[in-house]
Amino acid sequence: MENISTDSQIHGYSLGLRKILLFSARCILLFSLTIQSAVAQELSTTNKKAKKLYLKADKSYKERDFYSAIAYLEQASQEDKNFYEAYLRMGSLYTATAQTDSAFSKFQDYVIYSTDPMVSVLEKLAQGAFDRGQYSASREYVTRFLLKVPERANSSEIKLLLRSLDFAENQLNAKSDSIVVKELPKAINRYRLQYLPSVTIDTSSIFFTKRDHVSGDEDIVVSFFKDGQWQPAKSVSSRINSKLNEGACSVSANGRTMIFTSCEGKNGLGSCDLYISKKIGDEWSYPKNLGKGVNSIYWESQPSLSADGKTLFFSSNRRGGYGGRDIWVSKEIDGKWTSPVNLGSVINSSRDETTPFIHPNGVSIFFSANGYPGMGGYDLFVSEKVDSEWSVPQNLGYPINTFRDEVSIVLSGDGVSAYFAKEKKKGYTIEDSKIVKTTLPSSVKQKGVTYIRGKIVDASTREPLSAFVEVVDLENSSSIYNSKSDSISGSYYMVLPKGLELAAYVKKKGYLFADYHFSTKGSVLKEPDTVLIELQKVEAGKRIVLENIYFETASYKLNEKSSSDLKSALILLRDNPSIVVEIAGHTDNVGDEEYNKKLSTQRAEEVRKRLIEMGIESRRLEYKGYAASQPLQTNLTEEGKQSNRRIEFRVLRMK
Repeated sequence: MENISTDSQIHGYSLGLRKILLFSARCILLFSLTIQSAVAQELSTTNKKAKKLYLKADKSYKERDFYSAIAYLEQASQEDKNFYEAYLRMGSLYTATAQTDSAFSKFQDYVIYSTDPMVSVLEKLAQGAFDRGQYSASREYVTRFLLKVPERANSSEIKLLLRSLDFAENQLNAKSDSIVVKELPKAINRYRLQYLPSVTIDTSSIFFTKRDHVSGDEDIVVSFFKDGQWQPAKSVSSRINSKLNEGACSVSANGRTMIFTSCEGKNGLGSCDLYISKKIGDEWSYPKNLGKGVNSIYWESQPSLSADGKTLFFSSNRRGGYGGRDIWVSKEIDGKWTSPVNLGSVINSSRDETTPFIHPNGVSIFFSANGYPGMGGYDLFVSEKVDSEWSVPQNLGYPINTFRDEVSIVLSGDGVSAYFAKEKKKGYTIEDSKIVKTTLPSSVKQKGVTYIRGKIVDASTREPLSAFVEVVDLENSSSIYNSKSDSISGSYYMVLPKGLELAAYVKKKGYLFADYHFSTKGSVLKEPDTVLIELQKVEAGKRIVLENIYFETASYKLNEKSSSDLKSALILLRDNPSIVVEIAGHTDNVGDEEYNKKLSTQRAEEVRKRLIEMGIESRRLEYKGYAASQPLQTNLTEEGKQSNRRIEFRVLRMK
């Protein structure tokens, strides 16, 4: 979506128009210079009528009547089909009047009939043919160009073109018919133009930007998947959409945080700014500008939120970048967004990188760019974060990428399905765009994520609760997902990336935290699940199981994977300074009872010692080993035995 998806959310001129203006200025200069040259030199034609028409075109050009000049030149070429100067000037004037296909055709005629075509035209045709997917013609033009100016072989533009030709031809030769790109139903593709999709992790909702007319107002709309089909898309909220342009939105995995772009309004700082809105219950809040920490006097647009809504990627032409438009990242810390950081030269090139999408797995970023070898125009790429560094971008290849512009791809949580916009254009005008769905090739399929969803309620009153939800990677105790349940419904999501041992915590002040363990290791992705979470108020007699306390085998020595549970227990004790707890150790029934009694006591004592080292007063921590006397489940199964081997926190009293 060249002049919609990369340039609506509006940045001065559309990309297509900016290309036209730049090329038009060059072509007008070329026309002026070649007119002067032709007047000074003998024209190639001997046809008197053709010469006369040519001079009339010159007069119309000087009067800035370009359309009349074109008409005279068309007549001149009909009088003498070999009159190559007429084709050259028509190519220049068609470009100046934004008739790019006609310009390309006339420049081709010029090269056919000219005995010594200008190198600048050969270069333009090489790029023009490539942009139209005419790869063989493009290679022929660039070869002729380099025969005239071999020193240009080392220029960045020609090197990129040659590498792109190699890539495109290899892709076409190796194309796979198994990848099918399919339009989404009319309930979604119901407008003249629709683009920049964003989907929730469960793919139950798709948000996107729509226009009823090519030059019409942009709004954000949403469609919900119900009863096995997509419902007709509708305005996301009257609080968000206005008479101005709103679009290019991104929603968090749970669909309750949205960042979008609005241009030339809403108290903006630049041409386009980023705004945030939160969904509480069924209503979106009035949007707020993200402020000077993120927005600038330049163009900020095309946001992408991490699964938990705490990390924001976006495209901007602000200072400090590597090219025209770069991808930047900001993090929300203690309710404030940090100053954006450029993603670096591995991602950002000397040209444009736009429409980033960070996959819910948090390690794969997709984006559109025109500064890397590709099929033509803007291609879609992916990069993965390995040891805190982004990998060299990988082109998604054909048939996802074509000679047209492909932008703004988003993926389903399982990392298999992808959604993006396909457009049809005439010249630089987008005539139609549809949101499509495809399956990623195996070479770029992503590590998927699954999720747990449900409601958080008070265990006694059953009232919905607004609580914090956190998912931790047990391998390094790093927090990989943070969210908050809805304050009205209590609904929540937990995002669980594949291939990890995970702890999940649900916390609210005045309540005991809920503690879960999930393993997403293995070749099969865990199916999404629904879990009702009941939080208990901090009261005497209440207890919780510390699901993520681990000991070395047949030992009371704590494993490092216990760090996150110890930290959660520490916070609970600090937030509730009046409570005294018992740390209870339990085992299964395997082995000698005396041995199990000793081991369970030692393990409970070890947890107590660690909490004391972390700053909790010893008088607030009692401990006891119960061996196998208080099983939670049967000891006849391995699963039951595993559940029975545990550490519990029990509130003894409120001092």
